[in-house]
Amino acid sequence: MRKFIAILILVCLGIFLFVIFDSKMSDGNLDDTLLSSSDRLLKDLKDDYEGTIEKITEIKKSPEQVIQLNNIIMQKLYSHEITEDDIELLLKVQRKLYNSMLLDNNPIEAHLIKAKEEIKAYKKNNTKIIGSDIQKDDSRSTENKSIIKVVFHLNIVGPNGEVYEEYILVKNEGLWEILGWQKTDEFIIVGEKDER
Repeated sequence: MRKFIAILILVCLGIFLFVIFDSKMSDGNLDDTLLSSSDRLLKDLKDDYEGTIEKITEIKKSPEQVIQLNNIIMQKLYSHEITEDDIELLLKVQRKLYNSMLLDNNPIEAHLIKAKEEIKAYKKNNTKIIGSDIQKDDSRSTENKSIIKVVFHLNIVGPNGEVYEEYILVKNEGLWEILGWQKTDEFIIVGEKDER
């Protein structure tokens, strides 16, 4: 009888933990879907483009998640495992993260040409983006502007193995958008890393 009660308690505990874990995973935590990997993002876009675009609207409520998604797109674009159609699809989605001022200064045709040339150069040099970390610059961020530094890790060992960039995001009707970015000096990620 004791064994039966012990087994029953373990089964109940297992079910309880499963329910708790499953509910946390399905609470709309976009980090576990769109932000999980570049392969997952591309698959979701191909399977359900409109639904995935709706999720991007949710992501735009956080400047950090906008940059995380941008980094995932960049990692896939520079992975060498991508078709021309996939490049165009990902660039189209990436542009949904951009502010209208950036879009006005960067027409889609010019963006496609420049991105494809850069991706081709990376492939020719056998260079890939293999990950990234972000660091929010709270000292220069405000309620409607966020500065986020990104380090892209490349598959190169040495001083050229990392690319440092600084992104400026602005809040537009409650959603964060990338206004622009620039290369920046090397910096150290402080606190918890967000490796993607």
